[in-house]
Amino acid sequence: MTEELEILRAELDRIDQALYALVRDRMRCIERVGAVKARASMAVFQPGRAEEVEQQAADFARDNGLSGTFLVRLADLLMEEAIRVEEAIVAQSGVSNDGPANSPPT
Repeated sequence: MTEELEILRAELDRIDQALYALVRDRMRCIERVGAVKARASMAVFQPGRAEEVEQQAADFARDNGLSGTFLVRLADLLMEEAIRVEEAIVAQSGVSNDGPANSPPT
């Protein structure tokens, strides 16, 4: 392996660690969102919000020369995990959540 490749891989490792830290921070925020929804007896899945997040991902991709398909898929994965975490929080709270089906967008 060349020295240049080692340097680039080290850079990728640093970027990955920063990305993972942002995902961790996002999930901590999701936990707070779940608590608010539980207290307000709100449905976990909010279709309008999901569309908004997907559109933001598509716009970011377009503006930055990235694949819109990839970023929308990434946004959907993040939302799937958010829904899982929020549903667990709502279930633990004992608050009834009779909103729309809690399934991620397809």
